[in-house]
Amino acid sequence: MVRRAAMVVAAMGLALATAATSSANEAGKRSYGVIETRDVVYGRAPVGVSADGAKARDLLLDVYRPVAADGQPLTGRPAVVMAFGGAFHRGDKGDFNFTVEGAQDSSMADYCRSFARAGYACFSIEYRFVQEQPGLVRPLDEKRIVPRAVNLSPEKLERIAEVRHQMKLPPFDETTLTHYWHATFGAADDMAMAVDFVRTRAGEFGVDGDRLAIGGFSAGAITALNTAYGLGVPAKAVVSLSGGISGYNLYETATNGMPPALLILGQNDYVGVLNGTRHTAAALGNKGIASEIVWVPGFGHFYPMGAVGLGDKVSRAPVAARIVAFLDANLKNE
Repeated sequence: MVRRAAMVVAAMGLALATAATSSANEAGKRSYGVIETRDVVYGRAPVGVSADGAKARDLLLDVYRPVAADGQPLTGRPAVVMAFGGAFHRGDKGDFNFTVEGAQDSSMADYCRSFARAGYACFSIEYRFVQEQPGLVRPLDEKRIVPRAVNLSPEKLERIAEVRHQMKLPPFDETTLTHYWHATFGAADDMAMAVDFVRTRAGEFGVDGDRLAIGGFSAGAITALNTAYGLGVPAKAVVSLSGGISGYNLYETATNGMPPALLILGQNDYVGVLNGTRHTAAALGNKGIASEIVWVPGFGHFYPMGAVGLGDKVSRAPVAARIVAFLDANLKNE
């Protein structure tokens, strides 16, 4: 179902070359046009669970498909499902940026257009926020999750509390802490639903459902890690832009044979992200799952996709280019 479709076809010839210059550099030899479709309903999930009249609401995603020179969408493409950041309280799946202390991140729309120009079908999803009072889709197994007291400690919530203050929301109390706790797992449930939606309708979107990666930024990165290594959804690669362990205990839930991870973070990122990324790499490494940590020098939590990242073997490349190379290697894009 498409509630509101805004089809935007990138022009060919000189106009396309001009619009795609930076992405062409990122993706190397490939540079396709892009078709964008907005607000496709990918599922429904419960909200308002602590109030009378709890109900399910539609969950939406935007689709970015690569286009051949004749204007026809490519078929049989590898796919990427991405989630934005915002402390599980705010953010947007489209052209939305955060600007903090002079640094601006790239929007999910920016990332998805870049990936589509490199030949990937990309899906930017929304998920339920804390203030919506999200309900759990599945019961929680206490043996598989980070203890609530650890994840909801004042140290862990310092940044989240700051975001609530900026949004003029009241400080956390026991009820809203539960909403936050549920939102962490609810977002992973939503992403898992989106992955299933894309795989089920692979033909409609020109996707090879067996070549699919997931990723995101900040809360969206946490969500991707939880979805891949907590819920075990069928993915071939995971991209974490300033994420970490929160929700599922990856030391318990990750298993050998799960997909490799690209873990990107700013040099001066939040302490929770720095520690969370170290723990993520350790948890995956303990189970024989490959991961690479990439540093973005000179930046904190927010950085553009054109910023240079430093990785293994003294490698350096723009963030978007590094992600595309990682996807190419694991999704066999040609």
